[in-house]
Amino acid sequence: ERRREAALKFVLYTVGGSFLMLLALLYLAWRFFEQSGVLTFLLQPLMQTRLQFPEELALFLLFALAFGVKVPLFPFHSWLPHAHVEAPAGGSVILAAVLLKMGVFGFLRFAYPLFPRAAAACAPYLAVLAVIGVVYGALVAWAQSDIKKLVAYSSVSHLGLCMLGLAAGTAAAVSGVMVQMVSHGLTTGALFLMVGALYDRRHTREIKEYGGLAAHLPLFAFFFLVFVLGSIALPLTSGFVGEFLILAGAYPRFQILTCMA
Repeated sequence: ERRREAALKFVLYTVGGSFLMLLALLYLAWRFFEQSGVLTFLLQPLMQTRLQFPEELALFLLFALAFGVKVPLFPFHSWLPHAHVEAPAGGSVILAAVLLKMGVFGFLRFAYPLFPRAAAACAPYLAVLAVIGVVYGALVAWAQSDIKKLVAYSSVSHLGLCMLGLAAGTAAAVSGVMVQMVSHGLTTGALFLMVGALYDRRHTREIKEYGGLAAHLPLFAFFFLVFVLGSIALPLTSGFVGEFLILAGAYPRFQILTCMA
């Protein structure tokens, strides 16, 4: 019913952040051209650009804004629940399994290597935003009666953990981020597919309408439970491996924040 609003919000957030990143990239290429006489957009040469710290910080923040929208990092997350709820099941799977991972990948592959000093200076602030997202996403998911909104808000928590691990920057935490992204893509993508299958048959996403489902669809209920347990990081599931590595790797650097997460 609110698909146009959700689509418009998604476009505005994405285009706004990406346009600012484009400006930052053009400025970085111009600075490299000033220093070397070579105009290029290749990553490896641009990493050698000599920047003053204030301009490096400004460029990093523009990149971080663009990728933070895609993660989505708190407080740039508000487009995600609308997009998930209004999208068909296939669209939700693409959002959960691919697009959200591009935000974390962008930090790891582009923002951090291009602006290492600024990234190190901003890491504590990114960690604070990540933990706020973890707690906020969990609490809002807890309050949902719409099963698709519940899964959508759980994504805010999962990706917040990924950003916490990325901000910590330790080998264990970054390894956990990689595992968690793959695990989240599989478990949450599967949950969206299964919720979509239920919605196509019942045309409702209210949790209370699905009481006794296991009695009629035992195999469906079994696999639904498996993916839910993976999503909540039960030990021996992929979600546990990723989240444990993130928390163990982040604890030496952000003890209080890790305990809150």
